[in-house]
Amino acid sequence: MRILIIVFGIFSTSLHGQDAREILRNYLDTVSNGNIDNWNQIKSIYTESESLYTQQSFDQKVDLLKKDKANFSKMFIVFPYNHKHELYEDSSFTKLSSTFYFLEDRTIILMGNMPPIIKNQPFERDEFFSNHLPVEIWKLMVKSESVELLGIKEFPTEELECYEIKMITEGRNYYLYINPKTFLLEYWNRSGDPSLLTKFYNYKKVEDLLMPMSHCSTRHGLVYYWNNTRRIEINVDIDPEIFNYKKK
Repeated sequence: MRILIIVFGIFSTSLHGQDAREILRNYLDTVSNGNIDNWNQIKSIYTESESLYTQQSFDQKVDLLKKDKANFSKMFIVFPYNHKHELYEDSSFTKLSSTFYFLEDRTIILMGNMPPIIKNQPFERDEFFSNHLPVEIWKLMVKSESVELLGIKEFPTEELECYEIKMITEGRNYYLYINPKTFLLEYWNRSGDPSLLTKFYNYKKVEDLLMPMSHCSTRHGLVYYWNNTRRIEINVDIDPEIFNYKKK
């Protein structure tokens, strides 16, 4: 018994002796090729992705991965303000179902035969917003009131253990789960609801930056939304005219 107590005491001291901010910095260095400012060198992004979401899955805890209906999307971003998102019904991108413009001075939503929804105000973004998750986490950490390493969190179905870090920024709780072997972010929760988690996986190197090509949202461990990026290009030439909405 005494041996077990001593071993547990050593483990606890070792675990809590580690600095939560240092773990977060290791994550940021790993995905940012050693410098968080590398994300700011991205001037444009083009992506093609597949996603699936149903409110039924969220409300009734149905595993939507068993369903076969998905959306396909193209996304065009030229920083800092031009953002266009096109949703399609098919993987060949021929049946356009809706379009979203998030611009500096207005937001425009086009859905089927419905009249355009035009809001003459920019898409709401708080001071921590970034299109790049590592930058958002860095901003939150810099201004955080508290960053605490809670311990090791187990995810038995994945045979995965992660550092569990709690970060409090402007009174809001954020929980991050970082792989101690790879220092990659596996999960995070920023909703305030502990039953909701977002998982990041399928990391790929894109011009020296590590990006998750897939992410999914879970509630009580069941998936209700997932997104797989099939193609991504950064710093590509994007015709500025595609952000110029012209009412038909």
